[in-house]
Amino acid sequence: MAGAVVYPIGVSHMRILIIVLALVQFLLAGFTSAVGGFADGGEIWERAVLMGIHPMAAIGLLVMAFVPGLKPAGLQIVRGLLVINIIADLVLAALIYGGVSRGDWWLPLIFSVIPAIGLGYSFGKKAR
Repeated sequence: MAGAVVYPIGVSHMRILIIVLALVQFLLAGFTSAVGGFADGGEIWERAVLMGIHPMAAIGLLVMAFVPGLKPAGLQIVRGLLVINIIADLVLAALIYGGVSRGDWWLPLIFSVIPAIGLGYSFGKKAR
């Protein structure tokens, strides 16, 4: 087939997309975690989400993206991290929207988009 892209065994368009998204999420989480450590204000639970949950979920997403033969237990751990990340962001957005915390309510939702895509991908991924 002329012009067809041939990938190594086990690599698909979706896996390449997940690898790119995982790298973006890792860089975004790392940068915001570093900046958040120097920022004034914010409660301890907000910092825990920003400096703890986001980076751990980003690392889990990287592992899932780069390890094709991830064991079932490893896949469950990654799913758990992604679910915790998504829930934490939804709760944080609701608290900001409700006036309990300061900030832009839509910002935590942006941080949950890539983990949500990764979670969907994880259910289509076969553990070995």
